[in-house]
Amino acid sequence: MSLLLAWYKFELKNLLRNKMTVVMIFYPLILGWLGRHLIVNNLVPDEALALTAMLMTVLVGFAYGAMAGFSLLDDRDDQVLLSIQISPVPLNLYIWFKITFAYIFALVGGFFIVWFSGAIMLSAGDILLIAALSALQTPITAFLVNAFAHNKVEGFVTMKASGFLLLFPIGSFFFLDAKEWLFAIAPAFWAAKAVQHAILQPLINTGLISMNLSFYQYITVGLLYNLLLVAATFHLFRKKNQL
Repeated sequence: MSLLLAWYKFELKNLLRNKMTVVMIFYPLILGWLGRHLIVNNLVPDEALALTAMLMTVLVGFAYGAMAGFSLLDDRDDQVLLSIQISPVPLNLYIWFKITFAYIFALVGGFFIVWFSGAIMLSAGDILLIAALSALQTPITAFLVNAFAHNKVEGFVTMKASGFLLLFPIGSFFFLDAKEWLFAIAPAFWAAKAVQHAILQPLINTGLISMNLSFYQYITVGLLYNLLLVAATFHLFRKKNQL
């Protein structure tokens, strides 16, 4: 417990000394306030509301994933991982502590954005499910960045390349039939479609439109798929870095 507490203080200190990560900590507050402002003042057309809610939801997990990825890059540059490898402390424990630290930020941030903005009328439990699913982008993005980048410059390039996948959920927004599966490779797809289902629930209930899966099916399949991606990217990260 004392070791985890020491790591927590170390990680928090690293976050607060970097201006970019300080901004990231307050990012959900800013995005949640902006979403609420746009919605309350009717600055977002009804037909764009679902897309706005979707974007707010999926951006958080990716953003904190980038933050965690650069934190791991810093540790590699400072030889922290090498030092831990030759210590009695398991390296996997340290890596997963950092990832879990960022995941919790993404989880809380994602919940706050959806809840505070009022973009989706769901129970707190369902909002938490969406936030938990979206936040799984955090380890996926962090491991991808560190699998293909050797420094911060390469890290920015890798982050931008992986950010291309955020276009897939946006593309899937315009399809409710089988064509939506063309975009399902993206980790954020499943959280985005769960959000869309929640927005369109009144029309679905009246039979005016239909979707391929229910809200909870998108969540369940998405969780399983994203956990598989987490395992795959972690393996790739360890292989590329010979850990």
